[in-house]
Amino acid sequence: MLFLFIFFSIFVAKVLKVREPKTVKMNRFIIITLITFALTACVKDNLGDISNEEKPSSKIHNWDESAAKGRLMVRLAEGVESFDTEGIALNIEPMFPATRSEKLNRWRLVRFDESLDLRTVAEAIARNNGVERVEFDLKMKRISSEALPMPTMRPEPTRSVEMPFDDPELPWQWHYYNNGSVGNYCVAGADINLLNAWKYTAGDRRVIVAVMDGGIMYDHPDLKDNMWVNEAEQNGQLGIDDDMNGYVDDIYGYNFVKDSGKVTADDHGTHVAGTISAVNNNGYAVCGIAGGTGNNDGVRLMSIQIFEGEDGCYQHQIARGYQYAADNGAVLINNSWGYEPDVYISDNQFEQYDSALKNAIDYFESNARLDGVMEGGVAIFAAGNETYPQPCYPGAYHKYVCVTAMSSDYTAAYYTNYGPGCNIAAPGGDANYGTVYCISSTSTSLLYGYEYMQGTSMATPHVTGCAALALSYALKQGYTLTPDYLRALIQTSVHDINQYQTGSKQFFDYDSGSYYDMNLAPYAKKLGSGYIDAHLLLMQMDSTPCLYFKTGVASLLSLDEYFGAGSEDLTYQGCEVTDEVRDALGIQSKPRIENGMLSIQCNKPGTGRIKVYAIIGGESAGGGDSMGGMVVEREAELVVRGAKAENGGWL
Repeated sequence: MLFLFIFFSIFVAKVLKVREPKTVKMNRFIIITLITFALTACVKDNLGDISNEEKPSSKIHNWDESAAKGRLMVRLAEGVESFDTEGIALNIEPMFPATRSEKLNRWRLVRFDESLDLRTVAEAIARNNGVERVEFDLKMKRISSEALPMPTMRPEPTRSVEMPFDDPELPWQWHYYNNGSVGNYCVAGADINLLNAWKYTAGDRRVIVAVMDGGIMYDHPDLKDNMWVNEAEQNGQLGIDDDMNGYVDDIYGYNFVKDSGKVTADDHGTHVAGTISAVNNNGYAVCGIAGGTGNNDGVRLMSIQIFEGEDGCYQHQIARGYQYAADNGAVLINNSWGYEPDVYISDNQFEQYDSALKNAIDYFESNARLDGVMEGGVAIFAAGNETYPQPCYPGAYHKYVCVTAMSSDYTAAYYTNYGPGCNIAAPGGDANYGTVYCISSTSTSLLYGYEYMQGTSMATPHVTGCAALALSYALKQGYTLTPDYLRALIQTSVHDINQYQTGSKQFFDYDSGSYYDMNLAPYAKKLGSGYIDAHLLLMQMDSTPCLYFKTGVASLLSLDEYFGAGSEDLTYQGCEVTDEVRDALGIQSKPRIENGMLSIQCNKPGTGRIKVYAIIGGESAGGGDSMGGMVVEREAELVVRGAKAENGGWL
């Protein structure tokens, strides 16, 4: 009878597994429970009695066929140091080096004979009263991107403005400054408005950004001066943990794939790193968003290697990466990896099934710090490239910043995921338009020193780079931030993209040799808050009002929103813009203020400062023999774009 029950249980389990949607995985509990009941009598001597108060299977989570053999992740109850499972030889070790987190310190990595059935061992471990959770160790996937061949010919971009740095590829980095001159698929203003942000800061070495990806080519001519260096290990003894952080020879970060201090160069990770902080103004290749001014002042890059060639990390290794980044000084972490977009369909599922990984990310967000500026860190994730109406987890989780990808014409990139869980859009490039419409950044091939790629993997470091600029500016200005406030600033420092997600756009399908149309309507209001704007981000930190205008349209803008509800009662003396600003924005007629309304027409996209003068307390200024009001001046930033959000840019 018992044999028949065992056979029936296994049969049902197999049927359910075949029919189980990978997306939800709700049937895992049924499978485990059936097998547990069937096998209990047979393995009772080895596994012990099942408590009626708590079934072991309730502690077990995230079974998947891809789980690592001979290894489980176990969280112990508070105050419990170890456990025993009679009849099964276990090697139990701390999953993390000693941390500031009691929760992480309770995790154990349990190893055993790979020939043993994972679920059977999991049940045995779960029977211990001191065990809270048992999780299987799943392998992660990188968000795919591939290097694109260098174009044989490129149009020479029109330099309508003088480039601030001498890096030869900067004029082709349309994603930083787009005046429409790179090609027919470039629309002026479809960029992160970086050149204007660089007027205020281009980076600060005190800011450390972790890149969780393939390894960074740390000796790349355009990256080496902006690499984070663990000097204790660099100047220490080979094979010795000189700084006693739990990792040996970790000079530029750590290779979690090979459990080694030797970081190996990866094209994807190197490309991502360059967008964040390639060295600026060194006369070589490309620029990085927070790469400094050429005076050893770019933000530093820490390599958290979780991919090497076709090989990738398991959850426990990635979890260690977050702890490593936080404990070694990183305050931002860029993540261009994730699950398939349909593995989880809710935050509750992610929290329930991936507690170890989530605990580690939360540790980074709680324990990373930039002294004097921010206590806590910010994790930024790619949405994924499956053209799916849902982003990948972990990025889809509501507390993490999730980035979608845009083309050079304000439209959604053809590959980007979208929908609930997506927070913000950034340039990701579009190879269907041509190579030059992709993202130019550093390459492991030194033939050129750079190459083109596309993907949400390329969009994500644009947001991370802007966040690094914000922290650099906070250091310069003496501001203090919280992670929540920085996340809010990032996601509200945007310009509108929804009006461009209408109709369709045409692509050439190289596989079929024919053209097809991409319907843009599904992407409207599903790409996040808008298109990241680095300049606006810094202005928001300064509390400088930004006045939004549409290119080429004569506009009247009420100053109430920016100068207070009583602005109509002020006696305005006028406003002032410099000749430089007038030329940059194509202002032909002098701006005027009448009845609290600013009248202006800007014919070129861009930004520039305006000064407004007013008298408070009278119709004329006081002083000398006259009684009158106080003359005040207020600066505001003119932001001119092809589109104007109805709410002035604030969402």
